[in-house]
Amino acid sequence: MSHFYDKRTGELIDGGLREARKLGGMALPSPTTVLGILGSFGLKEYFRRQMFEATATTARQPNWTDDEYYAAITKYADEHGQAARDKGGDFHSLVQRFHERCMKCDKPYAYASCGDVSGQLTPQFNAYAEWYFKNVRRSLMVEQAVIGQGYAGRVDHVAEMMDGRVLCLDVKTQDTTKKKGKFTYYDQWPIQLAAYAGACKIPIHGLMSIAVSSNLPAVVETKLWERDWEYYHDIFMGLLKFWKHSNSYFPE
Repeated sequence: MSHFYDKRTGELIDGGLREARKLGGMALPSPTTVLGILGSFGLKEYFRRQMFEATATTARQPNWTDDEYYAAITKYADEHGQAARDKGGDFHSLVQRFHERCMKCDKPYAYASCGDVSGQLTPQFNAYAEWYFKNVRRSLMVEQAVIGQGYAGRVDHVAEMMDGRVLCLDVKTQDTTKKKGKFTYYDQWPIQLAAYAGACKIPIHGLMSIAVSSNLPAVVETKLWERDWEYYHDIFMGLLKFWKHSNSYFPE
């Protein structure tokens, strides 16, 4: 789904490209919208795995037609996929509230005030909060609207680390049950982070993806992307140029 932001206010605009055109270039595409031209290998692989697991766990009844068996498999995949997306979305919202509270008060108080942690997410939240206390000195930006050169969006998290570096951060949840406990880091992640870094008004020293296992035991792993953020930002700007050409829409 495409997202556009008003370049004057940074607010999200209802509707897709058709509505954006009506604003005469005032609507800017989000980084995720621009990256959508690449397709998402991770998303495709996720859906393939969902269908595979659904086929492996859904027994075909003797009286079922092929269409009925297909309907049963897709129902299983949809239900389990939605449950995973809901859990990931809930965790993202929880982490956002945690970051916001850390900006307003001492970190231990922010941790204690997150009393709305559901039992299902408690292990993941505890693991993330422990990582945060050890590595982050302070949060600087949380879910803040940023406007870049021809694009706009909301940056999840910018923080000063204990070593003084200011990093653009993003938290991802993954089920590592079927991957021997290993996380998968996708090439699009640093490009998206770099888009936000390029739109921030404060100096950014690097990009970091934070992976949290949605399964137990809860594990937190980080990847500091090895190249300067400007390298990934150049890639994004090239993709933005192609996106504009492909859609015949040229906001600045």
